[in-house]
Amino acid sequence: MKKTILYGNMVLLLLVVAAFTSCSKKKELPIEEEELNFTNIGSVSNLPGFGKSDDMPEGIPFELPKGLRFVSRPDHPFDPDLSKLHGNMNTFYVDVNIERDSSWKESKLLTFPPGLVMLNIAPSRIQNGMLMGRVRINLPPNGRGPGGKKDTITVYLGVACMNSSKGLPWEDNQEPDTRNYVIGKGTHVPYVVTSNAEVLKFLSLLEDKPHLNLTRHQNPLDVYDPDYVEPEWMKPYNTIQTMFWKITDGNGLEEADIRELLKAIENKKR
Repeated sequence: MKKTILYGNMVLLLLVVAAFTSCSKKKELPIEEEELNFTNIGSVSNLPGFGKSDDMPEGIPFELPKGLRFVSRPDHPFDPDLSKLHGNMNTFYVDVNIERDSSWKESKLLTFPPGLVMLNIAPSRIQNGMLMGRVRINLPPNGRGPGGKKDTITVYLGVACMNSSKGLPWEDNQEPDTRNYVIGKGTHVPYVVTSNAEVLKFLSLLEDKPHLNLTRHQNPLDVYDPDYVEPEWMKPYNTIQTMFWKITDGNGLEEADIRELLKAIENKKR
């Protein structure tokens, strides 16, 4: 009787191990076969601020917490330190200058939400930008120096363009600190957070992709080299921008477009 029970337990254990092994070897479906939450994303080219529109974008106004305010720093040179660069998209960068007053007494996280529109305030007709993923920045306590020196922090947000027919913010960069970078210094301000369902669908495709967080710069002048070859690391970002322009200026995305985007941005190291 004991041998029968022992044999039965051993069989049960082998079945459990086999089931666990089978599950552990199960692979994720390739992008081509993966079930999608949606199979199209509509165009927003008719909305204010998108495409050819020069109207003000619509959405939820973005406001800073008490103790902070946005300021202009026209004489502050661009700092390429990668620790100051945030976001998961790099068509161009926006400098964000934040002044802390004496009420900001402890370190706190400041959140910039996905879908935040960076409004063009430059005289030239250049593109609006959009933050494609959530960014959290730690702001330390106010450290105002002697003589009333302003306590200002500058960070850079990498964004996508919202208007393919308009100019790129970095095209006229001539100064030594900006000419080799895609920075639109002093050209944009945080404005509203979009609530458009089609744009939010697009942004959802980029969620939980930390491998897209920016870790290097591109030099926009490289493309003028006759021997230029698109670097592998740039391909996901270029695909994101191309597909986003199809929504902002084109007819939107079909299932094949969505799968092409997902394939481009998948984590190749997984």
